[in-house]
Amino acid sequence: MSQCLNPNCNYQNPDPALIFCSQCGSKLRIGDRYRAIKILGQGGFGRAFIGIDEALPSHPHCVIKQFFPADLSSAVKAAELFQQEAIRLDDLGKHPQIPTLFAHLEHDGRQYLIQEFVDGHDLLKELQEQGAFSEAKIRMLLADLLPVLQFIHDRNVIHRDIKPENIIRRRSPSISGSVSSSAVAGSHVLVDFGAAKFVTAAALMETGTRIGSAVYVAPEQVRGKAIFASDLYSLGVTCIHLLTNVSPFELMDMDGTWIWRDFLENTSVSPVLGQILDRLITTAPSQRYQTAQAVLTDLKNLTSPSHQAYTPRFQRSSYAKATAKTQITPIATPKSQPIQAIAPPLSQFSFETAIVTVHRLGIGKLTKHQLQISTRQKTGRIYIETLGNVQGKTIGLEMVFLPAGKFQIGSPTSEADRIDEESPRHMVNIPCFFMSRFPITQRQWKVLMDNNPAMFIGNGDRPVEMVSWEDTQVFCQKLVERTGKPYRLPSESEWEYACRAGTITAFGFGETIAANLANYNGASPYQYAPQGLSNVSTTEVGTYPANAFGLHDMHGNVWEWCADHWHDDYDLLPRDGTAWTQGGDRSCRVVRGGSWRDPAHYCRSARRFKNAANQGDRSTGFRVAVTL
Repeated sequence: MSQCLNPNCNYQNPDPALIFCSQCGSKLRIGDRYRAIKILGQGGFGRAFIGIDEALPSHPHCVIKQFFPADLSSAVKAAELFQQEAIRLDDLGKHPQIPTLFAHLEHDGRQYLIQEFVDGHDLLKELQEQGAFSEAKIRMLLADLLPVLQFIHDRNVIHRDIKPENIIRRRSPSISGSVSSSAVAGSHVLVDFGAAKFVTAAALMETGTRIGSAVYVAPEQVRGKAIFASDLYSLGVTCIHLLTNVSPFELMDMDGTWIWRDFLENTSVSPVLGQILDRLITTAPSQRYQTAQAVLTDLKNLTSPSHQAYTPRFQRSSYAKATAKTQITPIATPKSQPIQAIAPPLSQFSFETAIVTVHRLGIGKLTKHQLQISTRQKTGRIYIETLGNVQGKTIGLEMVFLPAGKFQIGSPTSEADRIDEESPRHMVNIPCFFMSRFPITQRQWKVLMDNNPAMFIGNGDRPVEMVSWEDTQVFCQKLVERTGKPYRLPSESEWEYACRAGTITAFGFGETIAANLANYNGASPYQYAPQGLSNVSTTEVGTYPANAFGLHDMHGNVWEWCADHWHDDYDLLPRDGTAWTQGGDRSCRVVRGGSWRDPAHYCRSARRFKNAANQGDRSTGFRVAVTL
């Protein structure tokens, strides 16, 4: 098997002896030596492949990194960082826990790095497969990786992107000859030096490019002023993520205080390790460890992890404070007095989501686009609210937990069919919250409101429509009174965050959408997608695949009301995820998601529209949200 390196081809040639791709004619070997066999992954600056070194008798595996920036506007910076990685690896790769650089080559007008293949798995994958780390594993990680950090810092290099994905546990043979992934000395390898920065005296006095994964980045690095202690901060955040199996965004309260101990489950942490981790993740750089060696010195003072181990004050789920009583003031609910709400226990549920990949075949004007739709099994957390009982059947409301995070609201100028009202783009911080898995159905509406205003009557599982924004407020009020929880409409920011589910493409499934993924007017498809049927009505909720958060019908079926007043742009949109209910046109409210009768581009994640708050129509419904 030989993987074509041409980004416009990507054909996998079955014959490994071929010199040129049988589809596009591109040369398959880099420097007449290195041959790619499959894609490992793709990022903003390029792609990585598993390759084979044909020049050596054993044909060992290697990693081939191809410089291929997705955003041409940042190509100069990307090229600089790519070349920088080559320089860093050449200098640092002599350490056994840093991949060795074999070559830096140019092939068909593109740059390539050839480096050591590390046989193992990253710590994020280990966390997902095996669950939260024990204290012993964290101690081994620190003891193993801190000398590596001291090594690179001694050479005036800051990694700037330490996170579980960039730490690989090297596999080691077990006694039986099989492969073991247990923690042994020297088994952790630090990878991805593309963001690494060489520090000079002048550089320490100025700001620079803000690079790194936001959830792990130190505050001073966010401001473009990374220091050696920034790497130690990122390592500390990595450790508390691995200990709790909870996103670091959720391990800090609204006042910016770390509360990671409250999320420990089935594990314990000794006071000494707790103090070390606290000092690693201290916000103020001056109060943080300044060198990796200083951390190692304190680490040696650790006693048995069971000695005076810390026990969490609360037993909570991995994703939410599921049993804590919280005094909550509802947002955008008809009554404003505090409500004493108890977050219910969460259950895990499995769902299937879809991923749309556009393959570009050919070059230039001859390029053809081919859609590939793949599926992926995922899990989420959910609770079910009981709304009532009809003829012996319980009517429930499924509420999905959405983790806290940051995202960029709006659309880039390069996105097809965008409108000016989707600007200007900026980052919004979204605290964790719950959102209904489906749009509110006719059955759910009727059990609370004792009527069904919908035009498209079915078996009760179609979304309710013909409801105004004002009608939704009455429904939410009844839901609050029935359950004691502050249910409300989502803010516009919450809605787009939920729809994107971590994506930055036009749709939550990818850069386009197909008629078998959502209920929209298939006769008007989006870029590269084939035509489908022209739909004439709503469909039952859940007919189409969920997005990566486990939410169905975020694209199409019915437009969905949001809490916000209508504004013509995002200039003063709150950055904290709350509804924008100051100024604007109070008589009109935001609707999102598109509907069964709209062209595909109306269903984009960023597409927004307005409706009169006192009017409903046959293509507009809603879903509810709650913060507990």
